Amino acid sequence: MKKYASKVITLVIVVVGSFLVVDCGWGLAAGVWFQDVVLTSSVKNPKPIPAFTIPAKTPGTSYLQFLLMGDPGTGRSGQRDVALAMGKIAAQDSISCALVLGDNFYPSGVKSVTDEQWEEKFERMYSAPSLQVPFYAVLGNHDYYSNPLAQVEYTKVSKRWRMPSSYYAFTQNIDDTTSVEFFCLDTTPLDADRAEEKEEGQDIDAVRDSLQLGWLEQKLQQSTARWKIVAGHHALYSGGIHGDNTGLIALLEPDFLKYKVDVYLAAHDHHLEMKKPIKGILHVVSGAGGTHRSVTWKDDALYAATNMGFNRIRISAAEIVIEFYDKDGNLKYAYVANKGHYGS
Repeated sequence: MKKYASKVITLVIVVVGSFLVVDCGWGLAAGVWFQDVVLTSSVKNPKPIPAFTIPAKTPGTSYLQFLLMGDPGTGRSGQRDVALAMGKIAAQDSISCALVLGDNFYPSGVKSVTDEQWEEKFERMYSAPSLQVPFYAVLGNHDYYSNPLAQVEYTKVSKRWRMPSSYYAFTQNIDDTTSVEFFCLDTTPLDADRAEEKEEGQDIDAVRDSLQLGWLEQKLQQSTARWKIVAGHHALYSGGIHGDNTGLIALLEPDFLKYKVDVYLAAHDHHLEMKKPIKGILHVVSGAGGTHRSVTWKDDALYAATNMGFNRIRISAAEIVIEFYDKDGNLKYAYVANKGHYGS
């Protein structure tokens, strides 16, 4: 904890004056910091946003639509802004579910199924009528700082929260013959570095790593879904401060390629990013659900943004549309592709 303690002391000295005068938007607890009020993050090396057109829905064609966001759980104005915008967008065109990509409760997860954060940061936060749908969640590294099992157990008492296990799969139907299968991973045990968790004294079972990887390969191999989407907290490729995760790339990418995964959805870095297709797989970073950090628009990115936001994804049997919204619900970019034609 020595390293974390020194960080807290330094930051408090820098910003303590602002705390006395205004809510400057920084949260500090147990060595964790986040920013959500003062929109000071930036896109480094910015590029022009590519032109895009979202095809109109075709009459007689069925679609699956869902919302996507990560790193939401601050309970502060940034999360509230994004939640309100999500409700607005879902009200315009209904969704089947939402995906929550980890770090669901800052700064240190929840202690139990009766933790007051459930009401503050989930139940009341996403209370819009249009958001009364299942929220499928994965664990993030901050969720391990307390009791990650509590987020699994909450599935039994909530009408909307879905996390039947620390890693799991579920299917959503597009029509009677076409489905999307989601494979929700627990990437913190798989992350090779785990520096934050080690410093917080977390004991992450290494045996479970191999079990999860074996489960993933078996589920991918057995899947008959037309679309295969994998979701996890840690990004494989990112222009954020954590960068590309070479350890996870080595662990996960071979099976993604072998079993023809279409999309990998992740967070951890607090921005929005659409990568150019990498080896025929689409990579989306959506970690701006409640806080923000700066991001570098790297050459392998089609789009990058910060200062909070979320995604809506629309899928038919033939096509995927990945929309990027800012914290106020303004559409900023959309990626459109036909099934399997993602380039490299």
